[in-house]
Amino acid sequence: MKSLRFILTGGVAIFVTLVGGLVGSISIFGGVTSALELTRSAQEQQTKRLVEEVNNFAQLIEQDAFTISEVISVSVPNLQSRDVIAVLESFAHNKEYLNSITLIPKNGTNVWVGDWQGEVESETWESTIEDRAYELASYSEDDWEGFEDIYIEETEKRPVITYTKRLNREGVAIANLYIDLGLTTLSATLSENQGIDNQSIFVFDSRGAVIAHPSMINQDPDKIYDRLPKVLDLKDPIAKAVYSKIATGTSDFQDINIEGKNWLVSIAEIKDLGDTAWYAVSAVPRQVVLGPMINRAIIISSLAIFILIISVVVAWIMGQSISKPLSRLAHAADAVRTLDIKISSEQLSQFEELNSAEQAFRAMLQGLEVFVRYVPKKLVLQLIQLESKGQGIKAEEREMSILFTDIAGYTSISDGMKPKELASLLNDYFETIVMPITKSGGTVDKFIGDALMAFWNAPDEQNDHADLAITTAIEIRKAIRAFNNKRINNGEKPLVTRIGIHTGRVLVGDIGANERMNYTIVGDAVNVASRLESLGKELGETLCISSETHDACSNNYKWEIVYQGILRGCSDETLVYTIPQSEPDL
Repeated sequence: MKSLRFILTGGVAIFVTLVGGLVGSISIFGGVTSALELTRSAQEQQTKRLVEEVNNFAQLIEQDAFTISEVISVSVPNLQSRDVIAVLESFAHNKEYLNSITLIPKNGTNVWVGDWQGEVESETWESTIEDRAYELASYSEDDWEGFEDIYIEETEKRPVITYTKRLNREGVAIANLYIDLGLTTLSATLSENQGIDNQSIFVFDSRGAVIAHPSMINQDPDKIYDRLPKVLDLKDPIAKAVYSKIATGTSDFQDINIEGKNWLVSIAEIKDLGDTAWYAVSAVPRQVVLGPMINRAIIISSLAIFILIISVVVAWIMGQSISKPLSRLAHAADAVRTLDIKISSEQLSQFEELNSAEQAFRAMLQGLEVFVRYVPKKLVLQLIQLESKGQGIKAEEREMSILFTDIAGYTSISDGMKPKELASLLNDYFETIVMPITKSGGTVDKFIGDALMAFWNAPDEQNDHADLAITTAIEIRKAIRAFNNKRINNGEKPLVTRIGIHTGRVLVGDIGANERMNYTIVGDAVNVASRLESLGKELGETLCISSETHDACSNNYKWEIVYQGILRGCSDETLVYTIPQSEPDL
């Protein structure tokens, strides 16, 4: 005889194998995601460092321009050409980034000092009338100082970036200073990072002019250009594709496909260096980062799919071998429900465990056969059916605390409101007051328009049900206060909630018709609680508590008597209490 335990053990082994394959696949894909995120983070750090290098370089230029202007202003009082040249040459010999420096005095001879074919040279000349007029006009411009956009230098035909600075002496402008930087200067900063993991790093401005690119690292600094070098002129499909996408107004992408190859891209914008924005870009092939992991993931995923297919086939065969005897066992269980005690005594299963279950059902049926000899079979079936439908709960009398709430002036508030707005208001309102009730273990019986009915001490017994009802009422008032504060802040009218609480004996349980039962409470105590809530309107009180609830409480509250008389529909005199709240109703 085959053992069901053996079959199930085999199934569990296959399941564990399948789970292991899935977990492995998830781990690989998790590794792929982590590698991708780490690469993106490294790229962002790279572009940030490049931006910092550019900004630090710009600050260095600004500081050097300030130093030159101060030295010339102090040490060359008349701006004599030879003295200016001496200062500028001394400076040029110690600055590798420098292309040239030009000083154009307000009154005097112009001086040029720069690097030409590896040597520091100087030159002086007198401005033309047109150039002099241009220079004099610049002195009236407040925002004249700073970096200019990259352009082709008119005389040397080299692309340069110029930083302009005004020289002042005792608050009076005396000259303009121009510091020209070649493109190879910024490109050289890329040499340490370029080529690591096939990474490509470059900088260009929004016009497409190249600021820094690997192709310019070893370029002749004295190379002559007819026009500005453009990204679209480079033999670099990555730079072209990135610039083309940025030119369309999109700069927040992180992936780009170039000639069927995916690249991870990080872009940082550099501002305040000229009139046009600069873009620092780092790009690395996606395959370099994810290739090995993706290949491994494909292998493991294929293995997991293969195991899954095998598991499904094996599980189907196992299911067939077990489902038939289980189906017969289900018929035996149904025989118990219908008291059909005639069951075949033949062996129906080849599994000993299922055989044992079938024998147990036979023994149970034999016991029922004895039972129905003393109790009519029809009555037993009715009892079983009632229990299966959940109709076995009987109503019982029990002392309970009942709470009613109502919105004061609800008719005037709801008048003119759209049904959707009114429903939304009531939903928010009931959500606010139901929470304290359920938190204290109370049962919300029903909603009646804007009113609510709740009770304590059923279905679970609660010896302190009166205190629970009182503390819940206090919490409802607090919740309504917070609710009204939000409404006032939104320009809406606050709501005033009246509460009535009474303690008495009621009938609790399933009450109703056979087809529609309701677990609820009925009795005169329910009516008293409702009338106490209504009494609050006449007394101007938001909380009315009966003397029965007062006497049933064990905690100390700040009780105040607000009414003594006979309630509508009652024969005995009632003493009504309230508990003042710390803050008045809104």
